[in-house]
Amino acid sequence: MTAPRIRAAELAALLSGHPSVVVSATMPGIEALKPSGLVIWLLKRREGRVILQAEGSPAVGDGAKLVELNLPPPGTVALLAATEAEVTDLAAWWLAKSGQPAPLVLAEDVALALPALLGMVTAEMATVHARCVGLERSLAQTRIDYEETRIVIASVSRTLGHRPPAPLTLALSLEPSADQVGAAEGEDGHLFLRQPLGRKLEGLAAFAVHVGAISAATSGPLRLRIHGEESGRIAASWTVPMELLHEGWLVLDLPSPLGPDRETAVLEIAADVAGPHSIAFSLERNWVPAAAACTFADGSETGRALALRLWTARIGDRFVVPSHWNWDEAGSALPLDGVPQAVSPAEWQTARIAAGEWSGLGEPDTNPRLRLSGTATAVLVLPQVTMAGTDLLRLGWAMSGFAQPLSIAAWVLPPGYGFEGLEAMPPEASFSRWRQVDADSAGSLTMMLPVSLGLRAQIVLAVESLDPAAEASIEITELSLLPTRDPAELRRLRAAAPRPPVPATHAVAQFERLELHQHLVGGRGYQHLDLLVHGVEGGGYMWPQLRFKLALNGDRPHLEFRRVKGWPEVFVRWPGSDSDKFGPVMLIRPDEMPHLRRDLAHDQDAALMDTLLELLEVIVAQATQLAALAEDDQPRWLAAARDLSSWSPTETPGSLD
Repeated sequence: MTAPRIRAAELAALLSGHPSVVVSATMPGIEALKPSGLVIWLLKRREGRVILQAEGSPAVGDGAKLVELNLPPPGTVALLAATEAEVTDLAAWWLAKSGQPAPLVLAEDVALALPALLGMVTAEMATVHARCVGLERSLAQTRIDYEETRIVIASVSRTLGHRPPAPLTLALSLEPSADQVGAAEGEDGHLFLRQPLGRKLEGLAAFAVHVGAISAATSGPLRLRIHGEESGRIAASWTVPMELLHEGWLVLDLPSPLGPDRETAVLEIAADVAGPHSIAFSLERNWVPAAAACTFADGSETGRALALRLWTARIGDRFVVPSHWNWDEAGSALPLDGVPQAVSPAEWQTARIAAGEWSGLGEPDTNPRLRLSGTATAVLVLPQVTMAGTDLLRLGWAMSGFAQPLSIAAWVLPPGYGFEGLEAMPPEASFSRWRQVDADSAGSLTMMLPVSLGLRAQIVLAVESLDPAAEASIEITELSLLPTRDPAELRRLRAAAPRPPVPATHAVAQFERLELHQHLVGGRGYQHLDLLVHGVEGGGYMWPQLRFKLALNGDRPHLEFRRVKGWPEVFVRWPGSDSDKFGPVMLIRPDEMPHLRRDLAHDQDAALMDTLLELLEVIVAQATQLAALAEDDQPRWLAAARDLSSWSPTETPGSLD
């Protein structure tokens, strides 16, 4: 009994299930089968082997890769041959593998076999029709059973709901240690933690995680989800405003215990954060296997599990109205990792042109296009875009027809804000920063979406040209949403270094006005001036507000920056690593200034320090007048300003050491 072989490239077509017929290659009149619509497979013999080959394909060569069939091809209506001897071994193999005799039709010519073949096709159609009728009846009965079951469950639930909630059973308790975990290095502005819960979803009724520390600078909210590992379906979802959080156990309820779901439970925690330690969660004291450890979005592990508590209850024993529960997310499925989800055509149709010559909006199979002439800024607003379940926005474009670079940017902000121009964006808007694009090129930008956006948001796209002779054509090739759980996408996002948003209008360093928040005179010779500077410009950038402290500890000065509530965010990438009871803090002394300036990770941050040091003596002179300091005390502060700004920003990095 010889198994037939087939060219590896044709195996998928053979097993597709399309109605087909296997014909001996020596049988005359094969052309008569072509109008039937059946796929024709030729049966050939070569060196004692049985070979199947698609009709019309090239002959099987000596070096062709052939694979054996393990089962008869599905969809085969008939096996045609002139004599039974030609297919004896194939018919025996067919019976052995399927338990059914081969659908053999013997005839001297294909034309003579057509009546029998027609009868077999008709019989197959009748069989398929009978199967369809049976399946439809089964589907109808299943729907009836489902409706009856749903009615019974609803009735039972109403009956059970009148009872007091039953006590919960503590199913898991991992007590907190002194060790904590916050945002990983490089996750500026975003916290993402993933923790397997070590049990199935079945019966889960309440959950708690231990908050180790939280600073005033952390914005909100905090999003927590429990989903099934195998399907990605969200079983529980909460969004907690950051101002309601406190150190200790955060206890969250489910509306009712989860049903008999045998999927593996996984917890995900996400938040918009102000720094690596703005919010931290306590770790359980023992080391755990990698499969049970808490991990960051990029896949790096902590080696420990979060401090958790899980409670279970029997189905129907507990009905509560849970705090912070996301009714819209529970029961939905998480997007697949690394699979971009395009903004729907219906949402493109609602796009509003705020500036520029846009075309192709909402048209099927047509990407939005822009014609840009001369010095201009084009703006497009999408007022209602569904964001549920995604954490990244990716914008792709293709440009042509200009010699000077253009700039492109995207903003994402909550729905409901009336767009009044790029200069009037609300503080809640998330900004990609301007990206400079070279001539005749394609590219993309990816930005992190704030957790606080929720299910829907607005997207604003802008393209800027500074060349009076520019004649540009821009096509938006992609506007898609992705989850954060793709490590490769996160690494690419962090590697991007976009151009800052606000160009300065003056080449020289200057500021508009100065406010003195506090002149503090402490013990042991400590004093500081808490200053807020408005309208700072320099180095090609502008900062609406800049707040810092100039302190004297004896005669040793230092600058102090904080990342807390009430202080404007001025650094693209926060360079400090220290914290105190008020939150992240950075102290800079004169001997540390050159090293800090060299290590700043972003050009805008370097320009900020250069501008501040250039203006520092003028700022301090005004501050001493606002503080009404004595004339003999003013020189100490001016000397401190000169001491901090005395190093040269034009020195090369190699000369700083």
